[in-house]
Amino acid sequence: SLHAGANLKSFNVLPEDNSITNVMESIEGIATGVIGEGVAANYMEGSGWMGSLSEIDPNSGYWIMVSEDDVLLLMGEPTQRDMAYNLGAGAHLMSYPYRYPTPIAEALPEGIGCYISGIICEGVAATCMNGNWMGSLSHLGGSYGYWLLAEVDMEITFNGCDEQECSSLSRMSQNLS
Repeated sequence: SLHAGANLKSFNVLPEDNSITNVMESIEGIATGVIGEGVAANYMEGSGWMGSLSEIDPNSGYWIMVSEDDVLLLMGEPTQRDMAYNLGAGAHLMSYPYRYPTPIAEALPEGIGCYISGIICEGVAATCMNGNWMGSLSHLGGSYGYWLLAEVDMEITFNGCDEQECSSLSRMSQNLS
């Protein structure tokens, strides 16, 4: 689901052909641009997608610009769930690979402390203070893009949930917060 304007998204399901032309096909003419970390593409009527972004990376988050509300329809295979993300100190526009929402502290690797000091999503954010997450963002979920603020160079692998059984637990804890 996309609203008119900029949408911060990621892809936890991708087709084998992950070219921007193929991935954005269902919203061709509605999508006007896609911006990733250091890459971008604009849609030009009659010419197609133009820019430095040619393929959608399952590790990355993207700002998808659309001219009106629409739904991006995409068929494919789940992305690798246990992929490692290599982060340098600083901000990184990333994906979250799992299907169902997971509380931030459970989604991040055990013992990470506040080496990830903040997470920003579209319209919500959380900051780590003394090992606790505070703010309007409480869970990480599939198909959303996130800016992660790393304090040091690191490699992380997310924890999460792809099964219906754990989705009800995530929803329950989300309703309690």
